[in-house]
Amino acid sequence: MRSYINNYNSAHGTHFKLWDFWGVGDGGVIDPSGNPTGINLYAPTYDYSQTDAESLFLTWTSTEEYWTTVRNRIMGSFEVIAFKSCFVQNNIQADEELQQRKDWYSGMRSFFDLHPEKLFVVISLPTQTPLETTATQAAYARAFANWLKSSAYLSGHPNVVCFDLFDYLASPDNDSSEANMLRPEYRGVDPHDSHPNTLANQTVGPIFAQFLINAALNY
Repeated sequence: MRSYINNYNSAHGTHFKLWDFWGVGDGGVIDPSGNPTGINLYAPTYDYSQTDAESLFLTWTSTEEYWTTVRNRIMGSFEVIAFKSCFVQNNIQADEELQQRKDWYSGMRSFFDLHPEKLFVVISLPTQTPLETTATQAAYARAFANWLKSSAYLSGHPNVVCFDLFDYLASPDNDSSEANMLRPEYRGVDPHDSHPNTLANQTVGPIFAQFLINAALNY
């Protein structure tokens, strides 16, 4: 993604920079050159569970000091803010669980509405391999992704957009036994590992980079 963005900047005279954060143990914030900064947006008590839907909701809405500190760090540092949960958060098994996620994301959106100076990119959750999910869970995962990119969620909220990562990674929603699960060509050697492989990264990464650029230019 960084190479794609750098090439775009060179060709168009723009100055987009990608910073990313995906865990304290991995160096915290990564700068536009791909180097760890050692800076963590979350407090030292951060763990990976804090990318679950409820913790994302708390990140954007809670008045507790821990969460407001995290939120202020993010809001004070970036103009376009994209975020997602891990694929394990797609283990939705009932209508009530789906509705709870919708409620959390609606709550986040209420915060986004208060900050039109920022652009928020909601990323649908990646899907899982057939050995790590069920047909029911995969169908619910598709339903949640479809809702996030729908007018029901986005209409009337111009500073909120959705990148449908789920759809890029998932098999089609059809009668196949692997419908809505990680595409075969995007799986790794371990059938239990739902992390997309290098081909998936090389395919979808540039698409996501261009999506971010277009979203920023259009807002």
